[in-house]
Amino acid sequence: MEVVPTAHYMMGGVEFRADCSTALPGLFVAGEDSGGVHGANRRGGNGVANSTVFGAVAGDVMSGWIRSRGFESPDSAAIDAAVAACEAPFRKAASTSLERIRERLYDVMWEKVGIIRDGPGLEDARRELASLETELDASGLGDHKRAFNLTWHDWMNLKSLVSVSRAITEAAIARKDSRGAHFRSEHPDSGALEASAFTSISSREGELQVIMKPVAFTRVRPGQTLLKHVA
Repeated sequence: MEVVPTAHYMMGGVEFRADCSTALPGLFVAGEDSGGVHGANRRGGNGVANSTVFGAVAGDVMSGWIRSRGFESPDSAAIDAAVAACEAPFRKAASTSLERIRERLYDVMWEKVGIIRDGPGLEDARRELASLETELDASGLGDHKRAFNLTWHDWMNLKSLVSVSRAITEAAIARKDSRGAHFRSEHPDSGALEASAFTSISSREGELQVIMKPVAFTRVRPGQTLLKHVA
């Protein structure tokens, strides 16, 4: 039996407030889609509490939010843009193998953005991921059939995989220390806990922007304890 490290939990996700609301009005997040609950590294059992506790919070808050608002018209421009992005491959002739792009993506992420990372490798990965995305965007399906078109599904899934891979790589480049599951071989130290910061990444007009936001210690600070008596 082959035993290898694998991804089974997304350590990170959408930034959300204590009431599970986000910067996008009407979008509430809980569970594995959210980021920040587990800290630098996900511990066994946190996923259930994350989903159960914050799922209940989100449900309570959403019901009140909905009652306070009336019916609203959808954003037609946003819908049209989303549809156009998904249908992009139908506007091009079939030109490349999606399987080859997918395998190359796997290799890049495993070899250069894997368990042990370093600056040069991450920079190489950034360039290769940009090239893969360009190649994917230039690829087409040829067949205009929408229903049961599994190749179309593969194209959209691969587009998402490349986008997430680019975000992971940019975040790893920006963090010049080692925390939790993130280890930079040339920056092995975690640094002072008092100066802890979390990585916030967003997309603006197709460009990824990374900001390091200080951790707010609202209940207990590093070196302190909530226990009154420690044996």
